[in-house]
Formats: sequence, C-alpha cells, structure tokens
Amino acid sequence: MQVVSAQEYTQEPVKVTTDMVRKGDHMFYAHVVLARQTLYSIGKAYGVSTLDIIDANPKLDLHNKPIHPGDVLLIPVRFPDLKPAEDTVAQEISPLAPLGRDDSLAVSPKDSIDVLPKDSLDVVPKDSIDVISSVAEGEVEKSPEDTLTGPVRPPFVYDYVDKIHVALLLPLSADSGANQYYMNFYFGALLAARDLGAGGVDVDLTVVDVTSAKDFAKVGKLLETSDVILGPVSTADITRTLPLLPEGKFIVSPMDPKTEALVAESPVILAATPAATQIDDAVAWMKSNMDPADSLIVVKEAGYQMSANAQYMVEQIDLPSMSKHVQVSYALSEGIKMNEDFFAHHTHLKDTVTWVVAASEHDVFVADVIRNVALQNFMGHNTYIYGPAKTKSPEMEEMCGARLHQSATYFIDYDDPAVIRFVKDFRALFQNEPDNFAFHGYDTFKYFVLACDNYGRNWEQKLDEFKMYGLQTSFKFVWDPSSVGDVNSGLRRVVYSPGFKVTVLK
Repeated sequence: MQVVSAQEYTQEPVKVTTDMVRKGDHMFYAHVVLARQTLYSIGKAYGVSTLDIIDANPKLDLHNKPIHPGDVLLIPVRFPDLKPAEDTVAQEISPLAPLGRDDSLAVSPKDSIDVLPKDSLDVVPKDSIDVISSVAEGEVEKSPEDTLTGPVRPPFVYDYVDKIHVALLLPLSADSGANQYYMNFYFGALLAARDLGAGGVDVDLTVVDVTSAKDFAKVGKLLETSDVILGPVSTADITRTLPLLPEGKFIVSPMDPKTEALVAESPVILAATPAATQIDDAVAWMKSNMDPADSLIVVKEAGYQMSANAQYMVEQIDLPSMSKHVQVSYALSEGIKMNEDFFAHHTHLKDTVTWVVAASEHDVFVADVIRNVALQNFMGHNTYIYGPAKTKSPEMEEMCGARLHQSATYFIDYDDPAVIRFVKDFRALFQNEPDNFAFHGYDTFKYFVLACDNYGRNWEQKLDEFKMYGLQTSFKFVWDPSSVGDVNSGLRRVVYSPGFKVTVLK
C-alpha cells in the first residue's frame, strides 16, 4: 500500500456554487462533493464551520460517516453578515476518507417486471425543499460568465426527488418472441436498479414494450410521472414519442447513434458516443504521438466510394499539413500483392515510424489492412494503425501485432473486479451470459439514475459536471448552448500490443 504524506497530498479546490434551496425557514447552498474535498475545506470556502455542515445534513450522519464524491451537502447560507469565500483550498489537511463499496451484496431474482423493491436508506434530507433564487430582489447576479463574450447558462434549479421513477421503453417484441438483445439490456438495467437500491437510492422502474400498440398507448401517462426516461431505441420510435413528452423532460436515446440528428432541436440525450467523436479523438491521438520524421499512409478501398465517416476522417487528418504522407487504394482481392508491392516500398525502416489509417467502414477490408500492418511489424518494421471503433479485426493476434490504437465507445475489461461481479450476478439471475447490451443497460441505467439522485429532477442541466466510468461505457457530456439535447462524448482509448496485451487508457 502506498502511503501519501501530508506534504504530498493535494486537496481539490472548492468551487462555491450559486445553486440555493430552501428547507423550511432556512436557506442553503447545494454543494456537490468532489474527490479529495473535505468538510473542513468545504466549510472554509463557504464561510461556515464543519459543525454547521454536519448539523445541516442530519440524515447523512456526518458525525460517524465520511463524505464521498457525488454527495449533495446542504451548506447554511450566512448572509448578509457572511459571504462565501473565493475558490480556495483549505490549509489544514484532514484525513482522506477511503472510497469503497459493498461487494457482498446478495443476489435475489425479481419476478415482477414493473416495480423493484425499495431500500429505506436516504442519501439526502427528505424534508420539504423549495427552490429559491440566490439573487436578492433588485440585484444582478454576478457569475464567471459575465466576463465572457459567450452565452450565459440558465440558472439551475435543484428540485429534489424522493423516489426516482424510471420509464424504460424498449422494443422487446414480447408478443412475437422476445428480442434477446433488448431483453439483455433490460436485465442489465434490473441489476443496476438492484445495486442502486442497495446503496440507498429509491428507484421505481416501469418497463414498456413499444412494439405493442396496447402498451404504447400508456406511454403518455407514464411520461408525466417519470423522472428518467430511457428509450425508445430507434429514431422512428423516439420521433413518435416526442409529442407525448411533457415540457421540461428529456428522452435518453440509449444506443442508436442516428438519433444524434434529433438532439439539436429536440429534448433528446444520446447515450452512445457517435462515430464523428471517435474519429476526432483517434486523429488527435495519432497526431499527438507523431514526430516530424514519421510518415503516414492512408489506405482506401478501390472500387467503392468512401462512406461519410471515412471521408470525414480524411478531412480531419488534413493531409496537406502532414509533411510525409501517401494515399493508396487497393481491392480486397489484392491484399497480398498490396502488402508485397506497396508496404515493402513505402514503410520506413526499423529506426523510423509509419502510421496507418484505414479510410473505410467495411469490416472485412479494415481487417485486411490490420493484417497487412501486423505482417509489416512481423517483418521488422515499426508501424501502428489508428482508428475509431470500426477499426478492428476478428483476430486478436492481428490487432495486437498491428499495434492498433482504437478510440472506442464500448470496451469491457474482464479483469476488472466490478465486471467479474456483474458477470457472476447476471449468470446467477438470468441463467445466461451477459452481452454488450446487458453491460450497456447496466451502465446507462446507473448513470442517469445517479444523475437524477445527485441533481434532482433538473438533472439534465448538470450532465456536464457528472462523469462516470462504467463497466463498458464512459459518460462525458459537454454543455452546448446551441443544442436542446446532449450527446455523450465519453470514449475509451484501447491499445493492443504484441503478446496479447491490451491496455485501456481511461
């Protein structure tokens, strides 16, 4: 175990929030705890004592329990006599509370498809909370945005949720034989609901099969009472659901990248990271590793027009800005000849590096390019291939031999203890192996329910402050004032190396 001394330990600066709530006759700031913040440093920033914070949050039992990242603390507002301090780090070093979770949760199957049992634990006070403005009448609120020329964010209103009602709208096709992919997504969501309930989050889950006209007729009423709405999946189903959506609520599109087209003008949140974001990251990653002496090869497939994503990748590379680059195209039937004639002449020797990009989305062709790159490295050359999630091969040995650097939306580390536990629980409950849909159902359900638990009914306004590294999916949102909805930009950089070594860069 590594011991960190007080001289080496650095606390997280405390940024004072302007979000305020009223509880009874008292006013409070709603502060979200970040890693390495302590009660002392938080109190120092807001101009209150540690005991003031403890007394204001009785149900968190802060006399006996530590604070954790994501906790919402009510901080007493001391005005006009006291004013929150500027962003600061406390000089006194308090012990850092260990972060952990209960790995001994028992698994018990649930027979009901509609409602899960609730846990009695409370994570924030449950008294009546009314939201008020932090700006006195006649005053103009000052914020960091006032000094910028860009748009100013709308004020956040903390609307506390006692029990989180979740609507899960999936094309289960129960009448004609269940769709196993979406059933697994649902099963993963059930496991997330179980784990959240064990952790003190009160969740009520209702599932609707949107392929059933009878069930879909109930959607409008369900949306009115739902705090988190996951699904439908397809663009068509989301489009027909939007007219039923109450004002101020959002639909989470769980996995269809095509729904990105709806985000700009509709209250839709895309949970899957689109291909363009993967491409941007892969190109930026490659360029950051290239030296001026290195060369680049862009490989295209002869006889086929490039897809929009492949064309976008070439544009992002900006070939005219590359000092040494070549473009080559070949047909799949010429793979061996291409390797012998082209790579043999254009790949540099061992003391230099060549970078390769496959400008294609045809899986078989991309796999052939990866095979050729792996062969070049086997022959002693120094070659790497970079690309988005579509840059892959069914053969692990070839991806490792090609030293593939992949910017992917989804990746599962089966050595991760949390992943191992999920697999065991899934097998025990559902007598089946979890696929990508099951992992994604777990991650998506957990992320958006936790967002609601942390920030209340207006959780969408705070997504850019709430990041999560899930079992398979990473969630990272960036506020875009020009868009009604949001798009996930979370990625995992995966490096395949010789010797069947796979490294995930978080």
